[in-house]
Amino acid sequence: MEDDKKNKSWRVIIIGDRKRHGPFKVTKRVLILLSVCLIALPAITCGFWLYSRSCAISNDKLSAELATVRQSVALISQEKDELSEEAKTLMTEIEKLHKKQGAIKTVVKKKALKPVIAKSEPFVSIEKIQIKYDESNKTLKVRFMIKSQDAEGDYISGYAFAILNPAPGSSSPCRIYPNAPLANGLPETHKQGEYFYIARFKHMEGVFAPIPDKKMYGSVSILVYAKDGTLKLKKELSL
Repeated sequence: MEDDKKNKSWRVIIIGDRKRHGPFKVTKRVLILLSVCLIALPAITCGFWLYSRSCAISNDKLSAELATVRQSVALISQEKDELSEEAKTLMTEIEKLHKKQGAIKTVVKKKALKPVIAKSEPFVSIEKIQIKYDESNKTLKVRFMIKSQDAEGDYISGYAFAILNPAPGSSSPCRIYPNAPLANGLPETHKQGEYFYIARFKHMEGVFAPIPDKKMYGSVSILVYAKDGTLKLKKELSL
């Protein structure tokens, strides 16, 4: 190695077994550039790793959101099919009424005014209850249908809750959907429930997560309140 002090460089000769390579001139600037590259290489590698990691996390979140959207689309499609069946039934009933009105002619005679009987408040029923526990994401879903019992098909409204009750001997607290403060196992105010305004029916779904172990809970209660806050229906099912 020959040190060139005037130019601040070195001449390097590489001697192999069969052949000599060089000389190569290496300057101080080249050595500094190589040192900077060696120091920056770990930081660049770490930056690429962090970037790829953030992309993977974003992909996982997008996959979860896509699964939720697909479930919502499937639910809407099912409700659409049920509404189509209800519409066909209503059309058939309307056609029958028109035929009866054409065949029967009545004469109305006014005699005396009869007392008006106050119509009782329409009622609802809970049907098609489904309780599913997903072991992979520790989620319990309670799906049901609120159906009007009003024979005339008038609109009714109210609020509904789904309560997850702990199993006997379990220290797990009550869980409620939608989330609301509880007092003696019941929501403190009915207005925090899921609102419904129906003439026929409406599907509802309560989601409880995370539930590490399904055995921690023993039953599910479905509560339906009228618009004025009166508890009209309470139905309990064992898990």
